[in-house]
Amino acid sequence: MALFGRSKPETAPAAAPLPSLVTPPPAAGPRSVDEQREQLLAGVTSLRPFGIGLLDAVGLTLCESIESDIDLPVCTTAKVDGWAVRGSNLVGASPHHPVRVPVVGEIDMIGFRAAPLMPGTVVKVTAGAPVPEGADAVVPLAEATEFEDEVEFTAEAVFQQKLVLAGSRLSDGDALLASGTVLDARAIGLLAEVGIDKVLARPKPRVVVASVGADLVDPGLPLERLHQVYDAGTPLLAAAARGDGAQVFPIGILPAEPAALRRMLSDQLLRADLILLVAEVTPGLSDVLGELGTVDETPIAMHPAGPGLFALVGDDKVPVLVLPREGAAAYIGYQVFGQPLIRKLVGLDAERPRVSAPVTRELTVDPAATNYLLGRATERGIEPVSGDEPTLIDLAGADTLIVVGPGVAEVPAHHDVTAWPLQG
Repeated sequence: MALFGRSKPETAPAAAPLPSLVTPPPAAGPRSVDEQREQLLAGVTSLRPFGIGLLDAVGLTLCESIESDIDLPVCTTAKVDGWAVRGSNLVGASPHHPVRVPVVGEIDMIGFRAAPLMPGTVVKVTAGAPVPEGADAVVPLAEATEFEDEVEFTAEAVFQQKLVLAGSRLSDGDALLASGTVLDARAIGLLAEVGIDKVLARPKPRVVVASVGADLVDPGLPLERLHQVYDAGTPLLAAAARGDGAQVFPIGILPAEPAALRRMLSDQLLRADLILLVAEVTPGLSDVLGELGTVDETPIAMHPAGPGLFALVGDDKVPVLVLPREGAAAYIGYQVFGQPLIRKLVGLDAERPRVSAPVTRELTVDPAATNYLLGRATERGIEPVSGDEPTLIDLAGADTLIVVGPGVAEVPAHHDVTAWPLQG
Protein backbone atom coordinates (compact mmCIF):
# COMPACT_ATOMS: atom_id res chain seq x y z
CA MET A 1 0.00 0.00 0.00
CA ALA A 2 1.49 3.33 -1.03
CA LEU A 3 2.10 6.05 1.51
CA PHE A 4 -0.19 8.56 -0.16
CA GLY A 5 -2.79 5.97 -1.15
CA ARG A 6 -4.41 6.00 2.29
CA SER A 7 -7.88 7.28 2.80
CA LYS A 8 -6.80 9.97 5.27
CA PRO A 9 -3.20 10.99 4.58
CA GLU A 10 -1.55 13.88 6.34
CA THR A 11 0.59 16.20 4.27
CA ALA A 12 4.14 16.95 5.32
CA PRO A 13 4.49 20.30 7.04
CA ALA A 14 5.97 23.09 4.99
CA ALA A 15 9.69 23.56 5.32
CA ALA A 16 10.47 25.94 8.17
CA PRO A 17 12.78 28.87 7.54
CA LEU A 18 16.37 28.35 8.56
CA PRO A 19 16.97 29.41 12.16
CA SER A 20 19.18 32.28 13.10
CA LEU A 21 21.17 32.69 16.26
CA VAL A 22 20.51 36.00 17.93
CA THR A 23 23.12 36.65 20.58
CA PRO A 24 21.69 38.95 23.23
CA PRO A 25 23.78 41.78 24.60
CA PRO A 26 26.07 40.84 27.48
CA ALA A 27 24.11 40.36 30.69
CA ALA A 28 25.17 41.33 34.18
CA GLY A 29 25.92 37.70 34.96
CA PRO A 30 25.79 34.18 33.53
CA ARG A 31 22.69 32.89 31.78
CA SER A 32 20.63 30.29 33.65
CA VAL A 33 20.51 26.71 32.40
CA ASP A 34 16.84 27.03 31.48
CA GLU A 35 17.46 30.25 29.57
CA GLN A 36 20.40 28.71 27.76
CA ARG A 37 18.46 25.60 26.81
CA GLU A 38 15.62 27.75 25.50
CA GLN A 39 18.11 29.81 23.50
CA LEU A 40 19.69 26.69 21.98
CA LEU A 41 16.40 25.05 21.09
CA ALA A 42 15.21 28.26 19.44
CA GLY A 43 18.25 28.02 17.18
CA VAL A 44 17.27 24.71 15.57
CA THR A 45 14.22 23.40 13.71
CA SER A 46 12.92 19.86 13.47
CA LEU A 47 14.10 17.85 10.48
CA ARG A 48 11.72 17.72 7.54
CA PRO A 49 9.82 14.40 7.36
CA PHE A 50 9.66 12.24 4.25
CA GLY A 51 8.08 8.99 3.09
CA ILE A 52 10.16 5.97 4.03
CA GLY A 53 9.76 2.18 3.85
CA LEU A 54 8.82 0.37 7.04
CA LEU A 55 12.10 -1.41 7.71
CA ASP A 56 14.04 1.79 7.18
CA ALA A 57 11.72 3.61 9.59
CA VAL A 58 12.67 1.63 12.71
CA GLY A 59 13.63 4.08 15.45
CA LEU A 60 12.30 7.11 13.57
CA THR A 61 9.59 9.51 14.73
CA LEU A 62 6.22 9.19 13.01
CA CYS A 63 4.96 12.46 11.56
CA GLU A 64 1.38 11.48 10.80
CA SER A 65 -1.50 9.97 12.72
CA ILE A 66 -2.39 6.64 11.14
CA GLU A 67 -5.82 5.00 11.06
CA SER A 68 -6.68 1.58 9.73
CA ASP A 69 -8.35 1.55 6.33
CA ILE A 70 -9.29 -2.13 6.47
CA ASP A 71 -11.13 -4.46 8.82
CA LEU A 72 -9.28 -7.24 10.61
CA PRO A 73 -10.20 -9.95 10.01
CA VAL A 74 -11.19 -8.78 6.55
CA CYS A 75 -14.11 -11.24 6.48
CA THR A 76 -16.08 -13.39 8.90
CA THR A 77 -14.53 -16.85 9.31
CA ALA A 78 -15.32 -20.14 11.01
CA LYS A 79 -13.62 -20.91 14.32
CA VAL A 80 -14.06 -24.69 13.88
CA ASP A 81 -14.78 -27.29 11.22
CA GLY A 82 -18.52 -27.39 10.90
CA TRP A 83 -21.65 -26.29 9.11
CA ALA A 84 -22.32 -22.69 8.14
CA VAL A 85 -26.03 -22.16 8.72
CA ARG A 86 -28.78 -19.57 8.92
CA GLY A 87 -29.97 -19.75 12.51
CA SER A 88 -33.55 -19.14 11.40
CA ASN A 89 -33.53 -22.48 9.58
CA LEU A 90 -32.86 -24.37 12.83
CA VAL A 91 -35.53 -22.76 14.99
CA GLY A 92 -37.29 -25.49 16.99
CA ALA A 93 -34.63 -28.16 16.33
CA SER A 94 -34.31 -30.68 19.19
CA PRO A 95 -33.61 -34.39 19.74
CA HIS A 96 -37.36 -34.97 19.53
CA HIS A 97 -37.74 -32.71 16.53
CA PRO A 98 -34.61 -32.97 14.34
CA VAL A 99 -34.28 -30.64 11.39
CA ARG A 100 -32.72 -31.79 8.14
CA VAL A 101 -31.16 -29.23 5.79
CA PRO A 102 -29.62 -29.92 2.37
CA VAL A 103 -25.85 -29.43 1.88
CA VAL A 104 -25.08 -27.27 -1.14
CA GLY A 105 -21.29 -27.04 -1.00
CA GLU A 106 -18.03 -27.11 0.91
CA ILE A 107 -15.63 -24.24 1.61
CA ASP A 108 -12.03 -24.44 2.76
CA MET A 109 -9.60 -21.56 3.40
CA ILE A 110 -8.79 -21.06 -0.29
CA GLY A 111 -11.98 -22.25 -1.95
CA PHE A 112 -14.40 -19.44 -1.14
CA ARG A 113 -16.81 -18.92 -4.03
CA ALA A 114 -18.28 -15.63 -2.73
CA ALA A 115 -21.80 -16.99 -3.33
CA PRO A 116 -24.35 -16.20 -0.60
CA LEU A 117 -25.93 -18.96 1.46
CA MET A 118 -29.44 -19.56 0.20
CA PRO A 119 -32.21 -19.88 2.81
CA GLY A 120 -32.92 -23.47 3.81
CA THR A 121 -29.39 -24.74 2.97
CA VAL A 122 -26.05 -25.29 4.73
CA VAL A 123 -22.42 -25.26 3.62
CA LYS A 124 -19.63 -27.35 5.10
CA VAL A 125 -16.68 -25.16 6.19
CA THR A 126 -13.21 -25.76 7.59
CA ALA A 127 -11.72 -23.82 10.50
CA GLY A 128 -10.47 -20.45 9.28
CA ALA A 129 -12.51 -20.52 6.09
CA PRO A 130 -14.69 -17.52 5.15
CA VAL A 131 -18.39 -18.14 5.73
CA PRO A 132 -20.79 -17.16 2.96
CA GLU A 133 -22.99 -14.10 3.19
CA GLY A 134 -26.21 -14.96 4.97
CA ALA A 135 -24.66 -17.51 7.35
CA ASP A 136 -24.87 -16.30 10.93
CA ALA A 137 -23.52 -19.31 12.87
CA VAL A 138 -21.33 -22.39 12.54
CA VAL A 139 -22.43 -25.70 14.07
CA PRO A 140 -19.45 -27.99 14.85
CA LEU A 141 -19.30 -31.21 12.85
CA ALA A 142 -19.75 -33.35 15.98
CA GLU A 143 -23.02 -31.60 16.85
CA ALA A 144 -24.84 -32.69 13.67
CA THR A 145 -25.30 -35.89 11.69
CA GLU A 146 -24.30 -35.94 8.05
CA PHE A 147 -26.21 -37.96 5.49
CA GLU A 148 -25.54 -38.29 1.77
CA ASP A 149 -26.67 -34.80 0.82
CA GLU A 150 -28.27 -33.56 4.01
CA VAL A 151 -27.33 -32.72 7.59
CA GLU A 152 -29.54 -33.37 10.59
CA PHE A 153 -29.52 -30.92 13.49
CA THR A 154 -30.95 -31.66 16.94
CA ALA A 155 -30.43 -28.20 18.51
CA GLU A 156 -30.95 -24.61 17.58
CA ALA A 157 -27.93 -22.46 16.63
CA VAL A 158 -26.89 -19.50 18.78
CA PHE A 159 -26.48 -16.28 16.78
CA GLN A 160 -22.82 -15.82 15.69
CA GLN A 161 -21.65 -18.98 17.47
CA LYS A 162 -18.23 -20.29 16.41
CA LEU A 163 -17.59 -17.26 14.21
CA VAL A 164 -14.70 -14.80 14.08
CA LEU A 165 -16.45 -11.66 12.90
CA ALA A 166 -15.02 -9.31 10.30
CA GLY A 167 -13.56 -6.25 12.02
CA SER A 168 -13.69 -7.86 15.46
CA ARG A 169 -10.01 -7.09 16.08
CA LEU A 170 -9.72 -3.87 14.10
CA SER A 171 -12.20 -1.80 12.16
CA ASP A 172 -11.77 0.60 9.27
CA GLY A 173 -11.10 4.02 10.83
CA ASP A 174 -9.66 2.76 14.12
CA ALA A 175 -6.68 4.80 15.36
CA LEU A 176 -3.42 2.87 15.13
CA LEU A 177 -0.52 5.21 15.90
CA ALA A 178 -0.37 8.87 16.85
CA SER A 179 1.95 11.43 15.33
CA GLY A 180 5.10 11.62 17.44
CA THR A 181 5.30 7.87 18.06
CA VAL A 182 8.82 6.45 17.91
CA LEU A 183 8.55 3.47 15.57
CA ASP A 184 9.76 0.25 17.19
CA ALA A 185 9.36 -3.37 16.06
CA ARG A 186 5.86 -3.62 17.55
CA ALA A 187 4.66 -0.52 15.71
CA ILE A 188 6.20 -1.74 12.45
CA GLY A 189 4.42 -5.08 12.82
CA LEU A 190 1.08 -3.37 13.42
CA LEU A 191 1.46 -1.19 10.33
CA ALA A 192 2.46 -4.15 8.19
CA GLU A 193 -0.59 -6.12 9.36
CA VAL A 194 -2.92 -3.51 7.89
CA GLY A 195 -0.99 -3.35 4.63
CA ILE A 196 0.98 -0.14 5.13
CA ASP A 197 4.44 -0.23 3.57
CA LYS A 198 5.54 3.40 3.92
CA VAL A 199 5.17 6.09 6.56
CA LEU A 200 5.86 9.79 6.89
CA ALA A 201 8.71 10.06 9.40
CA ARG A 202 11.60 12.27 10.37
CA PRO A 203 15.04 10.84 9.63
CA LYS A 204 17.59 10.15 12.32
CA PRO A 205 19.64 13.28 13.01
CA ARG A 206 23.14 13.04 11.61
CA VAL A 207 25.47 13.90 14.46
CA VAL A 208 29.19 14.46 13.90
CA VAL A 209 31.28 13.97 17.05
CA ALA A 210 34.90 15.03 17.41
CA SER A 211 37.49 16.19 19.93
CA VAL A 212 40.01 18.98 19.51
CA GLY A 213 43.45 18.90 21.11
CA ALA A 214 47.09 18.32 20.20
CA ASP A 215 47.57 16.25 23.36
CA LEU A 216 44.85 13.72 22.53
CA VAL A 217 45.54 10.18 21.30
CA ASP A 218 43.05 7.71 19.83
CA PRO A 219 42.38 4.69 22.08
CA GLY A 220 44.45 1.73 20.95
CA LEU A 221 47.52 3.78 20.09
CA PRO A 222 50.46 4.22 22.48
CA LEU A 223 50.96 7.36 24.56
CA GLU A 224 54.33 8.70 23.41
CA ARG A 225 54.62 11.78 25.66
CA LEU A 226 53.84 12.41 29.30
CA HIS A 227 51.33 15.16 28.53
CA GLN A 228 49.26 12.99 26.18
CA VAL A 229 45.90 11.52 27.17
CA TYR A 230 43.45 9.25 25.43
CA ASP A 231 40.43 10.75 23.70
CA ALA A 232 37.45 9.52 25.73
CA GLY A 233 35.15 12.36 24.68
CA THR A 234 34.50 11.19 21.11
CA PRO A 235 33.54 7.59 22.00
CA LEU A 236 31.54 8.76 25.03
CA LEU A 237 29.39 11.30 23.21
CA ALA A 238 29.09 9.17 20.07
CA ALA A 239 27.68 6.34 22.17
CA ALA A 240 25.32 8.71 23.99
CA ALA A 241 24.01 10.27 20.77
CA ARG A 242 23.57 6.87 19.15
CA GLY A 243 21.64 5.71 22.20
CA ASP A 244 19.34 8.71 21.73
CA GLY A 245 18.51 7.64 18.18
CA ALA A 246 21.00 9.65 16.13
CA GLN A 247 23.00 8.50 13.14
CA VAL A 248 26.50 9.17 14.45
CA PHE A 249 29.71 9.99 12.60
CA PRO A 250 32.60 9.92 15.09
CA ILE A 251 35.57 11.52 13.34
CA GLY A 252 37.97 11.41 16.29
CA ILE A 253 40.59 14.04 16.96
CA LEU A 254 40.72 17.31 15.03
CA PRO A 255 43.76 19.56 14.87
CA ALA A 256 43.75 22.73 16.95
CA GLU A 257 45.45 24.72 14.16
CA PRO A 258 42.75 27.14 12.86
CA ALA A 259 43.15 26.61 9.10
CA ALA A 260 43.08 22.82 9.37
CA LEU A 261 40.21 22.91 11.87
CA ARG A 262 38.18 25.21 9.62
CA ARG A 263 38.73 22.94 6.63
CA MET A 264 37.76 19.76 8.47
CA LEU A 265 34.65 21.30 10.02
CA SER A 266 33.59 22.69 6.64
CA ASP A 267 33.90 19.21 5.14
CA GLN A 268 31.56 17.78 7.79
CA LEU A 269 28.77 20.28 7.17
CA LEU A 270 27.55 18.28 4.17
CA ARG A 271 26.49 15.37 6.39
CA ALA A 272 25.73 16.99 9.74
CA ASP A 273 22.51 18.07 11.42
CA LEU A 274 24.42 18.63 14.69
CA ILE A 275 28.11 18.78 15.56
CA LEU A 276 29.34 17.91 19.05
CA LEU A 277 32.87 19.11 19.79
CA VAL A 278 34.81 18.19 22.91
CA ALA A 279 37.26 21.05 23.16
CA GLU A 280 38.73 23.79 25.27
CA VAL A 281 37.26 27.12 24.19
CA THR A 282 40.10 29.20 22.78
CA PRO A 283 40.13 32.41 20.74
CA GLY A 284 41.23 30.30 17.77
CA LEU A 285 38.23 27.96 18.03
CA SER A 286 35.85 30.89 18.50
CA ASP A 287 37.31 32.63 15.46
CA VAL A 288 36.96 29.49 13.30
CA LEU A 289 33.32 29.00 14.24
CA GLY A 290 32.68 32.73 13.87
CA GLU A 291 34.03 32.62 10.31
CA LEU A 292 31.69 29.72 9.52
CA GLY A 293 28.60 31.19 11.16
CA THR A 294 27.39 32.89 14.33
CA VAL A 295 28.63 32.18 17.85
CA ASP A 296 27.13 32.52 21.32
CA GLU A 297 29.67 32.45 24.17
CA THR A 298 27.39 33.55 26.99
CA PRO A 299 28.55 31.91 30.25
CA ILE A 300 26.11 29.50 31.93
CA ALA A 301 25.34 29.31 35.66
CA MET A 302 25.96 25.57 35.79
CA HIS A 303 28.13 23.18 37.78
CA PRO A 304 30.08 21.34 36.55
CA ALA A 305 30.86 23.78 33.77
CA GLY A 306 28.58 23.36 30.79
CA PRO A 307 29.12 23.98 27.08
CA GLY A 308 31.70 26.68 26.38
CA LEU A 309 29.91 28.00 23.32
CA PHE A 310 27.18 27.34 20.82
CA ALA A 311 27.23 28.18 17.12
CA LEU A 312 25.17 27.92 13.95
CA VAL A 313 27.48 27.36 11.00
CA GLY A 314 27.31 26.94 7.23
CA ASP A 315 24.54 27.70 4.77
CA ASP A 316 22.19 25.27 6.54
CA LYS A 317 22.82 26.76 10.00
CA VAL A 318 24.11 23.50 11.47
CA PRO A 319 24.21 23.75 15.30
CA VAL A 320 27.59 23.21 16.97
CA LEU A 321 27.78 22.48 20.69
CA VAL A 322 31.23 22.76 22.30
CA LEU A 323 31.47 20.62 25.44
CA PRO A 324 34.16 20.57 28.16
CA ARG A 325 37.30 18.46 27.83
CA GLU A 326 36.63 16.69 31.14
CA GLY A 327 34.77 13.49 30.22
CA ALA A 328 32.10 13.44 32.93
CA ALA A 329 31.43 17.17 32.53
CA ALA A 330 31.12 16.69 28.75
CA TYR A 331 28.60 13.90 29.31
CA ILE A 332 26.57 15.98 31.75
CA GLY A 333 26.63 18.92 29.33
CA TYR A 334 25.39 16.59 26.61
CA GLN A 335 22.54 15.37 28.82
CA VAL A 336 21.50 18.93 29.66
CA PHE A 337 21.85 20.47 26.19
CA GLY A 338 22.84 17.91 23.55
CA GLN A 339 20.06 15.42 24.10
CA PRO A 340 17.33 18.11 23.97
CA LEU A 341 18.78 19.31 20.66
CA ILE A 342 18.56 15.79 19.21
CA ARG A 343 15.00 15.43 20.49
CA LYS A 344 14.11 18.78 18.91
CA LEU A 345 15.58 17.66 15.58
CA VAL A 346 13.39 14.53 15.55
CA GLY A 347 10.31 16.48 16.57
CA LEU A 348 10.02 15.15 20.12
CA ASP A 349 9.39 17.06 23.33
CA ALA A 350 12.77 18.25 24.60
CA GLU A 351 11.73 17.62 28.20
CA ARG A 352 13.11 14.40 29.63
CA PRO A 353 11.61 12.01 32.21
CA ARG A 354 12.38 12.94 35.79
CA VAL A 355 11.70 11.49 39.21
CA SER A 356 11.66 12.77 42.78
CA ALA A 357 13.53 10.73 45.38
CA PRO A 358 15.46 11.27 48.65
CA VAL A 359 19.24 11.54 48.71
CA THR A 360 21.06 9.23 51.10
CA ARG A 361 23.46 11.88 52.40
CA GLU A 362 23.74 15.64 52.70
CA LEU A 363 24.77 17.60 49.62
CA THR A 364 26.67 20.89 49.55
CA VAL A 365 26.28 22.73 46.24
CA ASP A 366 26.87 26.10 44.59
CA PRO A 367 23.80 28.27 45.27
CA ALA A 368 24.58 30.53 42.31
CA ALA A 369 24.27 27.73 39.76
CA THR A 370 22.18 24.76 38.71
CA ASN A 371 24.12 21.78 40.04
CA TYR A 372 24.30 18.33 38.47
CA LEU A 373 25.64 15.44 40.53
CA LEU A 374 26.04 11.81 39.58
CA GLY A 375 24.06 9.32 41.61
CA ARG A 376 22.97 5.72 41.82
CA ALA A 377 19.43 4.61 42.62
CA THR A 378 19.16 2.34 45.66
CA GLU A 379 16.35 1.04 47.86
CA ARG A 380 17.06 3.85 50.33
CA GLY A 381 17.03 6.57 47.69
CA ILE A 382 19.63 8.15 45.43
CA GLU A 383 23.20 7.71 46.59
CA PRO A 384 25.60 10.41 45.29
CA VAL A 385 28.63 8.81 43.65
CA SER A 386 30.75 11.84 42.73
CA GLY A 387 32.48 14.68 44.46
CA ASP A 388 32.71 18.29 43.36
CA GLU A 389 34.45 17.37 40.11
CA PRO A 390 33.01 14.12 38.68
CA THR A 391 35.19 11.68 36.76
CA LEU A 392 34.49 9.06 34.15
CA ILE A 393 35.02 6.44 36.86
CA ASP A 394 32.20 8.08 38.82
CA LEU A 395 30.09 8.21 35.67
CA ALA A 396 30.55 4.49 35.00
CA GLY A 397 29.01 3.74 38.40
CA ALA A 398 26.09 6.15 38.05
CA ASP A 399 22.61 5.66 36.67
CA THR A 400 21.03 8.95 37.74
CA LEU A 401 21.71 12.66 37.41
CA ILE A 402 20.77 14.66 40.53
CA VAL A 403 19.56 18.18 39.73
CA VAL A 404 19.72 20.95 42.36
CA GLY A 405 18.47 24.32 41.19
CA PRO A 406 20.00 27.72 41.97
CA GLY A 407 19.38 29.35 45.34
CA VAL A 408 20.12 26.16 47.30
CA ALA A 409 23.41 25.73 49.18
CA GLU A 410 22.69 22.49 51.08
CA VAL A 411 20.35 19.57 50.63
CA PRO A 412 19.77 17.62 53.87
CA ALA A 413 20.09 13.86 53.91
CA HIS A 414 16.83 12.06 53.07
CA HIS A 415 15.44 15.21 51.45
CA ASP A 416 13.73 14.75 48.09
CA VAL A 417 15.55 15.99 45.00
CA THR A 418 14.80 16.01 41.28
CA ALA A 419 16.67 13.32 39.37
CA TRP A 420 17.05 12.29 35.72
CA PRO A 421 17.44 8.58 35.01
CA LEU A 422 20.38 8.02 32.67
CA GLN A 423 19.55 5.73 29.78
CA GLY A 424 22.51 3.74 28.51
